[in-house]
Order: sequence, then C-alpha cells, then structure tokens
Amino acid sequence: MQPRPRPGGRRRSAHPDHSRCHPACANISRTDSQITALRTEVARIDADADAGLNPYPIAAREQQRKAHLTAIIRRHDAQQPIATEDEERR
Repeated sequence: MQPRPRPGGRRRSAHPDHSRCHPACANISRTDSQITALRTEVARIDADADAGLNPYPIAAREQQRKAHLTAIIRRHDAQQPIATEDEERR
C-alpha cells in the first residue's frame, strides 16, 4: 500500500530535508569535514580581504560572513570531547 499523496501532490520523504535547516537550530550538528570546509571559506575571505579588490559593501558583507563562520567553528571546537589518558593510550 502506497502512502496517500500530500496536498499539492508531493509525497513525504523518508528522510529529512537538510536544505531547509536553519543554522540557529538547536538540533543542528556539523561534521569535522564540514568544519574544514568552513575553515577553507574563512581563508578565502581573508585572501580576498588581503587583495583589497572588493568594493566596501562586498568587503563588509564578507567580514560579517567571516565572523559568523568563525563563531560556528569556535562552537564546534568547544564541543569536542576531551581525550582521557586511557583513550590516548589506545
């Protein structure tokens, strides 16, 4: 038996739609590879700022984005488990 179509003809997905996640949601989690990508983005923003080729409005917006990404990275790093001596010996 197939599920009934939802109003509008769209069927419900068997998995969550991550494209609609809000960055401020308490349920969001990021993998180390996603944080690595954010660090790469911050480095790109820094390189663009050092080049000085962006007009002020774009440069200011990029700095706002950098501050946001840096906050995400700091939160991720702060939540990393601290290795105990037993785990380090393994």
